[in-house]
Amino acid sequence: MTGGARRAGLSSQGAWGLAILVIAILLLGAAAALPYAWLSYTNARLGEARTELQFVEARINASKGGTQVKLTAADNIDPLFASGATSGLALAGLQRLLGSLASANGMAVIRTQPLQTEHGNGLAVLRMEVEASGSIDNLRGFLLAIETGEPLIFVNQAQIAASEKSGDAGGFLPSDRLSVTLQVEAFGWWEAAP
Repeated sequence: MTGGARRAGLSSQGAWGLAILVIAILLLGAAAALPYAWLSYTNARLGEARTELQFVEARINASKGGTQVKLTAADNIDPLFASGATSGLALAGLQRLLGSLASANGMAVIRTQPLQTEHGNGLAVLRMEVEASGSIDNLRGFLLAIETGEPLIFVNQAQIAASEKSGDAGGFLPSDRLSVTLQVEAFGWWEAAP
């Protein structure tokens, strides 16, 4: 071999230099992208803040205009409350109402379970858990009937799951067979016994 033949490749100092150069390029690239990422984040937050501000302004303007409806002594608010001589009877009436609303909207009620009731001054907070099944369209109608009907019923919690047996093998979409668990709340009142 002649003295002119040299080893191919980089020396250890050359490899370190190349590694430092690659790291420096990556750091400069990250530094260049950082302002764009920050701008994207702040624009998203700004959009949320603007939407919230519009809601606050709308509520302030509505309250200034005096467009809010105020109750008077002549208003009959009894239909807004679940009726019953006792909280147990009021819960039974609420259970019957939820069952009929579910049936009217194509939902099948699997189980209803009364939950803890709070009492005070002839007023009770009635809570119930309802398990039902149906399609997404049935659920939409059921929830709309609950939220817009009388007596006033509020959905405090909802758990919705699609059937595990769906897709091509079952011949239906996951939204066609939903399992729903709702925790609802209504208010009931009755005259306290003397």
